[in-house]
Amino acid sequence: MRKLNSNSISVIIQGAIEYGITRRCLKSIRKFLPDAEIILSSWEGAKLDGLEGLYDIAVLNKDPSAVIFDDSDKRLNNLNRILVSSKNGIAKASRKYVLRLRSDLELKNDNILKLKDDLPERNPAASLFRQRIFAYEIFSIKYDTKKRIRQRMLFHISDWCYFGLKEDLQEFFNLPQVKEPDFSRYFENQPKSENDIHQTRLWKMSPEQYFTSSNAAKVFKNLKFDNYLDITPENVGISEDFIINNFRVFSQKEWGISTLKKEYKDIKMYINSPFVYYSKIEQLHDYKKYCNISAIIKEGEFTKKMYNIQYYDALRKHFFRLLYGRLAKKFAEFFSVVFYFYLFLSALIKELLCRKK
Repeated sequence: MRKLNSNSISVIIQGAIEYGITRRCLKSIRKFLPDAEIILSSWEGAKLDGLEGLYDIAVLNKDPSAVIFDDSDKRLNNLNRILVSSKNGIAKASRKYVLRLRSDLELKNDNILKLKDDLPERNPAASLFRQRIFAYEIFSIKYDTKKRIRQRMLFHISDWCYFGLKEDLQEFFNLPQVKEPDFSRYFENQPKSENDIHQTRLWKMSPEQYFTSSNAAKVFKNLKFDNYLDITPENVGISEDFIINNFRVFSQKEWGISTLKKEYKDIKMYINSPFVYYSKIEQLHDYKKYCNISAIIKEGEFTKKMYNIQYYDALRKHFFRLLYGRLAKKFAEFFSVVFYFYLFLSALIKELLCRKK
């Protein structure tokens, strides 16, 4: 994909309207994508006062509502809302390309025009879309971690924003709404593994997993992914194969997009191991495995060796938190860095001595 002009893009702003946040979102699009068509897709009764001139088309949908999926903090599953507002907004798009954004995101520059699919090969048998859809890094994960316990998460590509051909985004959202409350309260009546790190979650799967796995099932007819704990070797393979052939995940910095929601401000995916989310290293690994076995992949070899040394992961994580974390926590992080540096250095020396023997 060559560098685009914004006049070839329809931008779909999807979700609830919060005046200050939504206004910043729309203004950033007008600033950095001045010739784009802007479609605001929200709910009936939404107040658009003060947003005049910042969008071209308003689509006010009937709200399908949302159901609580986690009783511990009353969290709502907005899956059907995301589906309805995205699908109906994209239907109004008149341009070749579509950028679909949450209404609480903000463009910081025009990087979107420069993004390119730098993975040239695809397996036609695993490809649903004409071109790879570009996806966001935050919550595009292979594993979820809680209290140092790592759990596999299949088909988990972020639903914060997507960019691609209009026809591909239409196909992606060409899905039925889920039946509620059965979907969001699924594990209320089904047994759950004691090893699940999310014991309070009742939903069948996250919206990210529903969207991605449902599209994967259009290609992999034998796919049986019943819920987010349905982690089999076959499903792991299909998840990786479908994702690398149909998506290219870019970082926050590459996108030039950031969140306006306070609860997500501190999320930095690069603090995590690059092997637990769809980092560039992990995507290249899957690319070689599923798209082009002859590809020469040099990135990540040194990183893999470092992660094989005990305490490196913890040292790296606390070091990044020291650099970029909140000021109030920097004092504690400094001592954590010193502590884990000592442990890592001891492990490294032990490793080098063993190699000499």
